[in-house]
Amino acid sequence: MNRKFSGIAGAMLKRIAAAVQQTLSRITSHPATLTITSSPLKRRIVIGTGAAGLFVTAAAIGVAPLAPDASTLPTTRIVESLALPDLSEQVAEQEAKAPDFIREERVQRGDSVATLLNRLGVDDPELERFIRTSPDARSFYQLYPGRVVQASTDALGEVRWLRYIHTPGAESGDKVVSRMLQIERSAQGLSARDVQLDTERETRIAHGEIYSSLFGATDAADIPDSVATQIAEILSGDIDFHRDLRRGDHFNVVYETYTHQGNYVRAGKVIALEFVNKGTPYQAVWFDQQPGVSGGYYTFDGKSLRKAFLRAPMEFTRVTSGFSRRFHPILKTWREHKGVDYGAPTGTPIRSTADGTIDFIGKQNGYGNVVVVRHHGQYSTLYAHMSAFAPGLSKGSRVSQGQFIGRVGSTGWATGPHLHYEFRIAGKPVDPLTVALPQAPELSARGLALFKQQTDPLRHQMSLLAQLKDYSMPAGDMSLAAQ
Repeated sequence: MNRKFSGIAGAMLKRIAAAVQQTLSRITSHPATLTITSSPLKRRIVIGTGAAGLFVTAAAIGVAPLAPDASTLPTTRIVESLALPDLSEQVAEQEAKAPDFIREERVQRGDSVATLLNRLGVDDPELERFIRTSPDARSFYQLYPGRVVQASTDALGEVRWLRYIHTPGAESGDKVVSRMLQIERSAQGLSARDVQLDTERETRIAHGEIYSSLFGATDAADIPDSVATQIAEILSGDIDFHRDLRRGDHFNVVYETYTHQGNYVRAGKVIALEFVNKGTPYQAVWFDQQPGVSGGYYTFDGKSLRKAFLRAPMEFTRVTSGFSRRFHPILKTWREHKGVDYGAPTGTPIRSTADGTIDFIGKQNGYGNVVVVRHHGQYSTLYAHMSAFAPGLSKGSRVSQGQFIGRVGSTGWATGPHLHYEFRIAGKPVDPLTVALPQAPELSARGLALFKQQTDPLRHQMSLLAQLKDYSMPAGDMSLAAQ
């Protein structure tokens, strides 16, 4: 725009200059015009004044605006009345579309239905009556601490829906699912139904160090108790977790977890494990790809960790009396204690330590309620002072390793609830905590090749974790340790 304006101004100035030149030439070519004044000084003034006027006109043309002055334009004021919208209709529409107030609470120990609903902000007598009277909603009365309850209410506290995950992490075929009670309000009233929620499988890695006990270490590392129990189970043939642990022992573990919408549901099985006890590393990895053979734990060299016998008949407990000579608390005499006593609350499940057949089940003098299982070869085991037997068991029944056979009690000559366990070879009791337990069969050549293919990545991962543990951290730098 400036370039165009400069061009126009330049052209006009050229035309003005040409006109001035013509005027001057006309004046000089006609002497009569000089009669305007006889004085040469006045003649120069007149001519100069005329030329100056022309140049002033040219300057005025150069600065004149291209658009008219807005202040000189005529203005018109227009006033129009607008009808206001019907606010009552808008309010009714907003109320109909009012957002839900969604709250989530976890069941606390001692909670009742009333206290839980109160924390959720629910003020709905109709819902409370429905929960009390409807058979479909009875699972809401089975409030387990830690379970999640969600409620959606309106501004007045009336429930639109209520959800209670009453069975998280249940087995359903080859899947892990959660079961949820959902109560909904519709135009027909309240209704309840059970909903099955699929879970997602994840893999987690954790490190722990022993300062007091295995469970103390797993709690400090935020590892679920079920994983700690599996660690003790997997390595029970090599480590006595009652007596062998030392301060400074440490472990790395890879295990499964199941989540729903990002929320933890339950832990799965241990996938890989390394436990360093008194400076000696013990490793285990899960393998279940061998056709026709159930899964189990092996060393990274392919040797099975499954013993023909479990070291202990309960998942995790404490030894209250070992295999030794002792003063009998009831008979008040020194006698050989031919088994191991495990202290545990009444009702704690007892399992068979190996595959076998029930040789005796019933009462037997000071043993109280007792089960005797005959195993292959010359081996047998005895379980005494039980409070109850597993349903369906009788003499001749087949039992498998780890199968539930009864519960801890204090029957017979017992001063408190515990399990008396004996391990016998050819009918003679031996110390089950020190005897060398037979091994399970090893992998075939084809199974070993499959094992290497599946477990080599995990072996590499465990090696990296061990290197991370041995890494010397700079003073005050905890960034690597926190990852």
